Amino acid sequence: MPLTNEKFDALLQWLNSNRKLAAHEYETIRKGLIGIYTAQRFPDAEGLADETIDRVADRLPEIGPGYEGKPVHYFRGVARNIIFEQVRRKERATDNLREPATWNHEVTDEYKCLLKCLEFLSSKERDFLLDYHVYDGAEKIANHELMAKELNVSLPNLRVKAHRARISLEKCVLDCVDSLSRK
Repeated sequence: MPLTNEKFDALLQWLNSNRKLAAHEYETIRKGLIGIYTAQRFPDAEGLADETIDRVADRLPEIGPGYEGKPVHYFRGVARNIIFEQVRRKERATDNLREPATWNHEVTDEYKCLLKCLEFLSSKERDFLLDYHVYDGAEKIANHELMAKELNVSLPNLRVKAHRARISLEKCVLDCVDSLSRK
């Protein structure tokens, strides 16, 4: 269902009781969703971001009161479901995909290998690594603290977990690049 004024107001209230901060959070989440869909090469990234927001707003009466954690995590979960649905539908026209707006660099062997190696990780481990590296600065620290709390581990253990995951990913990437360079 489309986002009504009432649903939008409830969504902003859920994001933050301060309307100005809630509006800023909404814009940040929407830009992030557009970035996720653009990186996945969906032609209508903005439309999918809006659909994600609509779905969250529709579920808000059920999940809002008892939800713990940052709302952005819930949005990302809904986005993952939408990506899965879009891939399953196979309705994307692959011959007319445009390059993402932020795609200003040459695709290197390392990048190709990274994408390949990420596919070998379990979805849980891949999501963990991507969530771990999504923010910078103070937001990064807050995100790591939240992740540690959600995983019921200490912050140092979270860092160790991320380090071990990066080590195995890095080994995979280096092996892949090495095999490409030998061809």
